[in-house]
Amino acid sequence: MDIAELYEMLSRQNKVNILLSDGVESEVSVNLYNVSVKEAIYAVAQAAGYVVERHNKNYIISKSDTAGKTIAGGLKQIRTYKIQYSNIKKIADILENHLSRFGQIDILEERGILVVEDLPEFLDQIEPILLDLDHEPAQILIEARILNITLDDSQDLGVDWSRTFTSNDGKGSFGNNGFAESIVSAAASGAVAGPPGFFFTYMNDKIEVTLTALNKKGKVQALSTPKLLALEHQEAQVIIGERTGYRVTTTINQVTQESVQFIESGVILKVTPSIDRFGRIMMDIHPEVSKTTLKDGIPSLTTTEVSTRLLVQDGQTAFIGGLIRNDLSSDHSGVPLLEDIPIIGALFSKSNDFSSKTETVVIIRPQIIRPEQFSLITDKPQERIERFDQKIDGNAQRIDKFLNNKTKLTWDSLSSKFKSLAKPNATQKGSHK
Repeated sequence: MDIAELYEMLSRQNKVNILLSDGVESEVSVNLYNVSVKEAIYAVAQAAGYVVERHNKNYIISKSDTAGKTIAGGLKQIRTYKIQYSNIKKIADILENHLSRFGQIDILEERGILVVEDLPEFLDQIEPILLDLDHEPAQILIEARILNITLDDSQDLGVDWSRTFTSNDGKGSFGNNGFAESIVSAAASGAVAGPPGFFFTYMNDKIEVTLTALNKKGKVQALSTPKLLALEHQEAQVIIGERTGYRVTTTINQVTQESVQFIESGVILKVTPSIDRFGRIMMDIHPEVSKTTLKDGIPSLTTTEVSTRLLVQDGQTAFIGGLIRNDLSSDHSGVPLLEDIPIIGALFSKSNDFSSKTETVVIIRPQIIRPEQFSLITDKPQERIERFDQKIDGNAQRIDKFLNNKTKLTWDSLSSKFKSLAKPNATQKGSHK
């Protein structure tokens, strides 16, 4: 039966106003029992793929793509939403899955506004979803210290941190590499264990004491003490170093172009924090200590770095160690011309090879910043960090003063000795006469 004829019959029998919009035409076959005229009007429209709108006492049958546009107070509603913290296109893609078949979303990207048109019940449904998706991200204050520890000949495998903690003391956990696994196994069985290779643990007083003792021996150098404020799920980085440029030549279709590219090196720290539902902080950490050299225009990067993921409590300090580096250097000195004489030239020259080993450790402390804690962002570093840095600076000054005094004493003693040799005594002068 033609839908227009069916609605005309319902209109005449029940004395109601039923209006059909342009394009509403189709054949329907329905059998309705024990339903009101309103339920019959909606059932027929739904069976034919149309929608019903009410205006005053009129029923308006229209296509789904024109629903709400037939009359000013139609079935569909329009609402606008300001997207402040999230990607507006991704938000729109998610919300489209929760609209009715009559709904649509328009994006005003330059102003971050979504225009949503849909049935009222579906608009009410997407609003709490939008509030969960586009909420203010948390901010995390990250305080870090990157230290370089000079190792001696008895510390080929790094500082023996096993004296300050063990892997099963409940305060941390090891991340083992290679032979470190056998070391930890030996420690568990009661044998004497050496340093555990790359690891992380939670900071404690024993590690502070160890670092202070190493600092007093002049073996600790503070490479960087950054303080970063990062948004949740956003990478924050600090670079203290240099960008080394080098030329790159590209030839395409016999056309040669030359450009300059750069390599970043120095002390680099990259951190991406996130917060779980228990209030703990997950961090993707990438500390790097690197140096770039150029030879014949080709860059070479020497680096000590690690990428790891840690889970700590809010305000808890993590300690990363075991990043060992071995630097080799050579020194040559000799008497000009004489050192070039065959066979005996070696008597007038000397070459020395030097080896220095260092271990890089990273101390990092994240803290969630809440409105009442914004003063932490601008306050001075913690007193403990200040005292530690002051000790390092004071120790460096004492070393410089000691070396200067030693050089001066050596030079004064040599000068007096030369003067005594060059000036004859009184007895020698008398015998000469």
